[in-house]
Amino acid sequence: MSIQIDENKIIYTRNFKATAQQIFNAYTDQSLFVKWFHPQDATTEVYKYDVQTGGDAFFAIHAPQGTSYTVTHYNEVVEPKKIDYNDYFADKDGNIDKKMAGMHNIIHITENDNGTTMVQSTAELPDPKAAQQLLDMGVEEGMNSTFDNLAILVENN
Repeated sequence: MSIQIDENKIIYTRNFKATAQQIFNAYTDQSLFVKWFHPQDATTEVYKYDVQTGGDAFFAIHAPQGTSYTVTHYNEVVEPKKIDYNDYFADKDGNIDKKMAGMHNIIHITENDNGTTMVQSTAELPDPKAAQQLLDMGVEEGMNSTFDNLAILVENN
């Protein structure tokens, strides 16, 4: 996986041995999403999962160091190429944490000619300081670990 910082954007890029449809399904099918969308040694618990244009999700990631909650609003979902959404840190009741910056995320899924698919995940934050705060919180390590889970999932299905 490569990571690039561009002002207030954190851009992750990784190739997977999978089709674009497999990657898209991993993001949009709740039964697959819970298997990979968390760092190693963590689990994902979903309370609401409506991945479509205009849909919402609410889920928790339970890790040894604690539980984090996320609320997601889907702006545009284009099968199997793009997932555009905003997500926010939340409390256990799904109330958005106003002290933490929300992120505008765009996942581009591009099938390559060699049997792999490239995922480019761009997280846009309100300003460079908010992007740095996420990096300081270990988001790069978390994404690497999460994408390792995705690689295992798609290679075994």
